[in-house]
Amino acid sequence: MSLRFAEEILLLALDDKSGKLHALPEGSLNLAIAGGLIMELAFSNVIDTDDKSLQVLSREKMGDQLLDDVLAKIPEESPLSIQRALNAVTADIDTWKSRLFDELKERGILQQEEHRFLFVLKERRYPVIDDREEQEVKLRIREVVLDHEAIPDPRDVVVICLMNACDLSSVVFSEHELEQHRARIETIAKMDFVGQALSQAVNKIQQALLEVMAYSGM
Repeated sequence: MSLRFAEEILLLALDDKSGKLHALPEGSLNLAIAGGLIMELAFSNVIDTDDKSLQVLSREKMGDQLLDDVLAKIPEESPLSIQRALNAVTADIDTWKSRLFDELKERGILQQEEHRFLFVLKERRYPVIDDREEQEVKLRIREVVLDHEAIPDPRDVVVICLMNACDLSSVVFSEHELEQHRARIETIAKMDFVGQALSQAVNKIQQALLEVMAYSGM
């Protein structure tokens, strides 16, 4: 069984040695995971999207309990904006992340460790046991981005879009590579409608944080 988009993004977001998530823009990883889950539904042919809206084509069980539960959270209204669908799925993001981590543990990709913090609170970490899946994701992304003649596979378009939206490009590419190929990443990311809505949502969060910081500094 291949990894879901959300699982691939989680692996990219984890520091292999510490088992902690990389420092990312506020809320961006949660939105990327939600976007990945929604795109998984699209690739399962139970939803359809255009540049503004999302339509549920079927609510029948797919045999994937996680995706069935995610689909149940998408509001039953038509037309439904992609932004509203993202918000609905993100509302339960802690549940989705916990279940995704559990499945990665069951597959022997991650292990779970509990660390004491300030002698009282516990911090959960997920060191990588087997990095083959993560390296395969990175290799796919690098091949598509660095070779400007390559035609991206639809699944790679989604992963690149999610990576770009939550600022994970530096995990896959060197600073020099990003300088040379940033435009290529942006072009590929714009191929995905959900990704466009995702990027807009992340930008809104970042803008709101900047406004709060500017107000606090007055």
